[in-house]
Amino acid sequence: MRKYIFVLLFFSVSCSDLDKEKQEKNVLVLSEQMKTYKNEFDAIKIDSISVLKLSTYDVERRVKQNYYSDTLDVLFGQKMDDFKRMRRMLGPLGKEQIRLKNSINEELLQLEKLHSDISKGYGKRESYNEYIQFEKNKVNQIKVLYDEYVKMRAQFLEMYNDLYTELDIFSKSLEVKQ
Repeated sequence: MRKYIFVLLFFSVSCSDLDKEKQEKNVLVLSEQMKTYKNEFDAIKIDSISVLKLSTYDVERRVKQNYYSDTLDVLFGQKMDDFKRMRRMLGPLGKEQIRLKNSINEELLQLEKLHSDISKGYGKRESYNEYIQFEKNKVNQIKVLYDEYVKMRAQFLEMYNDLYTELDIFSKSLEVKQ
């Protein structure tokens, strides 16, 4: 009888160790995904949003103050509309950038805490799988935020590269004429 109890006890302990290793591995995989997102985000984030806001506002201001025409230039009007729309994208882009940065850092911290809890056996062991699933869902949400940020950033940079230099030179030439 004692042998059976010992075997049963040994089996239950070894099964919990297998679960623990699997749970730790799952958390480490999530952590690596988040570190990858963080590295990619750090590589592409726009550091100078406030400088871009000021420079685009200056171009728009110079055109408004110095452009006088008695005829309508449709092409120029479309470019200015696109330029204004691009400038308005900077606000949401900056907010998404801050939100994404905070979300990534917070999630990395939560995953680190979860890994520590699992490895030390703190908290409700039977709930670890639920906690891991919850964190996995958060990682997926952050991935969606990241993809949306990349898309918005690409749209902004495309418009910026197409319009800024041309309109900046044009606005400075208007200022010289005055």
